[in-house]
Amino acid sequence: MGEEDGGWDGREYLPQGTVGCVALDQYGALCVATSTGGLTNKLPGRIGDTPTLGAGFWAEEWTESVGSPLRLRSPASSLFAMLPLGVRHVVEDCYVGLSQDTAFGEDKNSSRGVRAVAMSGTGNGDSFLRTAAVRTAAAIARFSPCRSLSSAVTQIAGPGGELQQSAGDRWGKTGEGEGGIIGIELVDGKGKIVFDFNCGGMFRTWVDDEGEEHVMVYKGKY
Repeated sequence: MGEEDGGWDGREYLPQGTVGCVALDQYGALCVATSTGGLTNKLPGRIGDTPTLGAGFWAEEWTESVGSPLRLRSPASSLFAMLPLGVRHVVEDCYVGLSQDTAFGEDKNSSRGVRAVAMSGTGNGDSFLRTAAVRTAAAIARFSPCRSLSSAVTQIAGPGGELQQSAGDRWGKTGEGEGGIIGIELVDGKGKIVFDFNCGGMFRTWVDDEGEEHVMVYKGKY
């Protein structure tokens, strides 16, 4: 395609690679989509992190107590809620004289609220696959006491995080372990933008609550 066609002239920077999008609508629904050009010179048949659920993209929501000291549920109560109904009854029978909520640390007088997370990742696909990066971040936020998605994303994709550690002594040599994650966390009906990365920069943009648009590449604002 020539210059007269309005296409790329070969002299300007050509953005390419992963494109991820996380969206929160007015009803509190979160969704995520990710697209990528794939790994350069990859072997035929290789499936990367982008189309792999839990590695390159993830969205999840759950309910938890609102207005009590146990705002974030314990791992035991969260896992209990995921059990099939029949199995729950069997487990409840092991706690004679106790209600389900009391047995698993829930405040019966507290109300329930929805918490949700959605993330998209970019970087070295093998590292994201090895660590199940975005699903692991979601699990940290959901099952660890008093952990925000922001801190979970930093634990996975921030400097010295799980992605970097997964590269071992290969870090800084082949690009292994490098990457970043963007996402949104919904708590009590309010969304919060989160992101972190362990490489030189990560192109990202978002719209805040006031409708203001933001564009960043590096860690600090400029």
